[in-house]
Amino acid sequence: MRVRAWYGLAGEIDVAGPRWHVVRVAGVPLGHPPLVNLALRRGLAADERARLSGLHELGHLQTLALAHGLALLWMGGRRHRARGRRLGWVTAALVAHHAVWELASEAYVVLREGVAYRTRYRTRPNRLVPLFWVVTAGLGLGLSWWLIGARRGLPVRAHPRPASLGDGGRLGAAALNKSRWTSLPPP
Repeated sequence: MRVRAWYGLAGEIDVAGPRWHVVRVAGVPLGHPPLVNLALRRGLAADERARLSGLHELGHLQTLALAHGLALLWMGGRRHRARGRRLGWVTAALVAHHAVWELASEAYVVLREGVAYRTRYRTRPNRLVPLFWVVTAGLGLGLSWWLIGARRGLPVRAHPRPASLGDGGRLGAAALNKSRWTSLPPP
């Protein structure tokens, strides 16, 4: 099926095979196993499964700009300090990117289908559908929060001012033992 995204990108979607999907964008084939579609479309008739899988792949194309825009925010929102932490940060960014992109793509299917989406899964329950929404939302939002905002303005334990900093020793040990929570200003 030939498609065009809202921002003008043309593509071709082939979901005929149940074990392999191919999306061609600008003539470049992007083959991939349909793991999310296999889980979400479990128990549906073949024609419904193919149609919803096609919509899901179209959703990836429609939300490509959003997903990659968020990835650019993640990349620009963090300074890489230690070489050892980069691998963890890049891994978290890739997982968050993919989770948000899968959520956006399936949200596109929900918006296109409307009430029929809910009705379809009420008549043919699939326990993996709510699990998909919870897990991908948790990964996408949780890791995005960590990547973008975890290092800015969160409560951190402040060190009390030592008595030797000009108070003449009046605060003494009470100031050293007192713990306070404060927010650090953004960098």
